[in-house]
Amino acid sequence: MTDQAEGPSLVTCPHCGSSVPSGDFCGHCGAHLTIGSTRRTNAYTAVPAERVAHLSIISTLFPALPHRRSGPFRVALVAGGAVVVMLAALHLFAPATAAAVFVLPVLYLLYLYEVEIYEDEPWLVVGATMVIGAVLGIVFTSVTGGALAQLILTGDRDASFGLAAVAIPVLAQALMLGGPLLLYIIRGRFREPLDGLTFGAASALGFTLASSLTAFWPLLAGPLVAAGSPLDWGLRLTRAGLFVSLINACTTALVTAALWLHRYDRRQAGRRWHSSILFALVVAFGVQIALGVMAFLVDDLIVDFVILAATTAVLLLYVRLVIHDALLVEGVEHEIGLDAPCPECHRVVPTMAFCPSCGAARAAAPKQHRIRLAGGV
Repeated sequence: MTDQAEGPSLVTCPHCGSSVPSGDFCGHCGAHLTIGSTRRTNAYTAVPAERVAHLSIISTLFPALPHRRSGPFRVALVAGGAVVVMLAALHLFAPATAAAVFVLPVLYLLYLYEVEIYEDEPWLVVGATMVIGAVLGIVFTSVTGGALAQLILTGDRDASFGLAAVAIPVLAQALMLGGPLLLYIIRGRFREPLDGLTFGAASALGFTLASSLTAFWPLLAGPLVAAGSPLDWGLRLTRAGLFVSLINACTTALVTAALWLHRYDRRQAGRRWHSSILFALVVAFGVQIALGVMAFLVDDLIVDFVILAATTAVLLLYVRLVIHDALLVEGVEHEIGLDAPCPECHRVVPTMAFCPSCGAARAAAPKQHRIRLAGGV
């Protein structure tokens, strides 16, 4: 590393024209200098060791978590799944259900505290996302479940289809956006696209947790050991605890990330179409309606499981693409700062929007790291 008094050796980025410290990546626009790629699809901006097209729950929905600190979260997610399988195998379906629906929301709550996405207002952020989402989830499931049951009893299949396949999914998605939109209006200082994404995912997970617990309450209040097929229950619990939670988190996070990006990036041109608010809304509500139609028409558990698994995978990849583009957009206002360790690769590099060595976006670092760095500068 060049001595700080002399400053780092500089090169001109062929993509943005800025003078930046020499390295594999442009510290200003994030372009991969060694292979000449502005899109850098081989190096995900939140975790450059992974490709953009890489299927991962943790690095997608927990983008501000440095890769070296993500191990315990991965272990906890796998361990949670193993506990659910073990309990289902023992016919302890009620505890298995509780474990299945709590794993992701609890991990996300720990993530919020780990990276301090809430800055100095933890109770406001958690309350406006997870708590409001949970309250809305309880009310939503109690009201719509009773209405749908009454329609099914009357034998009115057309009305049941309209309610189950269209009205309920649209209302659910709208309610999951309620808490984040409140933060968007009353707390403009939470301005980064990753803030919006995190608030959306947290709200959706709180909503899904509460609605699942409400729907499964007769089982949870029943006998500890129950009869049934462990395989069938394993599929059902994976569907409810993993796939539905992830789908709701992804669709809601897409909309909120696009909304926050619109506030951050005021350019009328140059923004990718798949990161627009309109496209995110179409995808979010379209997916919810499509899955509502599928749930109404498909009775086979295996087919339903496969469709949900495929939908989850596609949405996770799409969320990664939006995160990647949003972080590339954020690299436009930072100059060359003092040398400091990169939170991702831990190499001592000049502070810029992107690490010149590994290409990690500074905006994806935990906020307490950025606050300490800003205080040092």
